[in-house]
Amino acid sequence: MLRQYLRSLEHKDGHKSTFDAENLFTCVGDLFIAGTETTSATLEWSLLYMMTYPEIQDALSEKCREEIDKIRGERDHLDYEDRVKMPYTQAVLQEILRLASVVSLGVTHAPIKDVQLNGYIIPKGTLIITDLSSTHYDKKYWKYPNEFNPENFLNEDGELVKVEAFLPFSAGPRVCLGENLARMELFLFFTTLMTHFEFHWPDPKSPPDLTPVFGLTQKPKPFKMRLVPRT
Repeated sequence: MLRQYLRSLEHKDGHKSTFDAENLFTCVGDLFIAGTETTSATLEWSLLYMMTYPEIQDALSEKCREEIDKIRGERDHLDYEDRVKMPYTQAVLQEILRLASVVSLGVTHAPIKDVQLNGYIIPKGTLIITDLSSTHYDKKYWKYPNEFNPENFLNEDGELVKVEAFLPFSAGPRVCLGENLARMELFLFFTTLMTHFEFHWPDPKSPPDLTPVFGLTQKPKPFKMRLVPRT
């Protein structure tokens, strides 16, 4: 069936499609390789932030469990579709993505023709690297640009709001291919962890270090934590 689909694209509308078996293999590989790295890094940041800001963890625990109890009923698990009824939980997750900016430089691009932007000429083929994190800390767009606060994504009524400057998966036609998969994984993993455990920093004399380690992604330094099962 897959081969038939790829063949049907080969000369669709008289033009050879760029989506072939090799392209498909590359896309699937990106979903597993890049997606695994970014999702695991984001989950590491989420646990570190929860220990660094215990008041947020306590509020999240209370609100998250309250939201869950309202929608789960007799079910013993959450579905991804339940997220629309959990504004505070979504706000916490988006604040983690904003502040961590795991893939801050996004993916490199190049213009296919000369482009004029803000008075500057960008020649065709120029390597362009976007700094996505610059919008994530811009005080023009955020109530609390330099601190961890879910209120950045909530209005006065506690409803989730869309912020134009929130670009953890890049923007435009080249937005991250695995965005929907990543959002689903983060929501399900994070809510499961938060409803089953409390996360505590093991050494109160030495506060958590939020300095990122730069590489393919921005990851936190290795850390230890103490887990307490929730009753």
